[in-house]
Amino acid sequence: MTTNEATLKIPALHYGSCAKTVAMVLGLLPSVEVTRTDLDAKLVHVRFNGSEVCLDRIREALDEAGFCPED
Repeated sequence: MTTNEATLKIPALHYGSCAKTVAMVLGLLPSVEVTRTDLDAKLVHVRFNGSEVCLDRIREALDEAGFCPED
């Protein structure tokens, strides 16, 4: 198992409810776990198994939910 970590900047991350939605959306993907959310900095830290899901798919899921991460 290859555990990867990434930090995503999400400009639309404003409230606790946004963070909950992001965690719910990412929780639907295999092996993705939100490890920390920083609302002030608009950052979401995730851990995932790189053999089950790629970072591009994580970004795509966020984009589909209206939380487009910056590059």
